[in-house]
Amino acid sequence: MSADLQRPGRARRYTRARDRQVKFRATAEEYALLTEAARSAGLTPSGYAAEAALAAARGVRAPSLTPVREALVELMAARTQVRRVAVNVNQAVRVLNATGEAPEWLAAAVTITDRAVERLDGAAAELVQAARRSQRSATAPPLALTAREGA
Repeated sequence: MSADLQRPGRARRYTRARDRQVKFRATAEEYALLTEAARSAGLTPSGYAAEAALAAARGVRAPSLTPVREALVELMAARTQVRRVAVNVNQAVRVLNATGEAPEWLAAAVTITDRAVERLDGAAAELVQAARRSQRSATAPPLALTAREGA
């Protein structure tokens, strides 16, 4: 998918579409293992297979659900919950507009919700940066390879 055609709100890992296809067959047991590994890495089975094959070709580790990624998943779930609270606040504002009376808690709820969303967005951005740093360090060539190249 080109950068201009991406759906809003969802970060894309690749700027260019993968235009080549590789297929392979698996037994039921192999597919179950692949599916479980993909789930724990936060990927689809085909996405995991592609990432694992490319990692092997590059001589790096296969994708996995790192502690940073686990924290990011939890953080995004928390962000979703805060957004739901914001929806409730929005509904309270709608009642305010209809009746002319604001509940006592409305102003405080709006302030708390805004702060929480800002903090969660900042924390998510920090985790994304940490995950990228972790991924870059995982793609470094093994020391043995570096030593052989220098010899």
